[in-house]
Amino acid sequence: MSVLTGYLIAEQPSGEDRLDPLTDLIPAVIRRLPAFELADPAQVPMATGVLMAAAMGMDTVTWRDRFRRIPPEEALVHGFVLWLLADLFDSLAGRPGVMDQLMRETFETMTAEHS
Repeated sequence: MSVLTGYLIAEQPSGEDRLDPLTDLIPAVIRRLPAFELADPAQVPMATGVLMAAAMGMDTVTWRDRFRRIPPEEALVHGFVLWLLADLFDSLAGRPGVMDQLMRETFETMTAEHS
């Protein structure tokens, strides 16, 4: 989540304005969570905190691990957040599926390096 969030808020090479995490990125993602019927509203504050930690460049796993064990309903919301971030990335790139392609290439490269 940190890498994707960091890229989304970084200045784009094409000279486009960067997304401000407090006014653009985080509200855009959090507002879309209710579209997922399985997203438990009680989990949104923690998901927002993780997203904020990512926007601040923190290790989100370390940040989240300071709290209690992650219940399944919270883990599901984090999955939705990742989905929304990937969708935003694809939208900004103007190419549906580009995030999936980048992740696939990254994992293929990592696999090849460890073979």
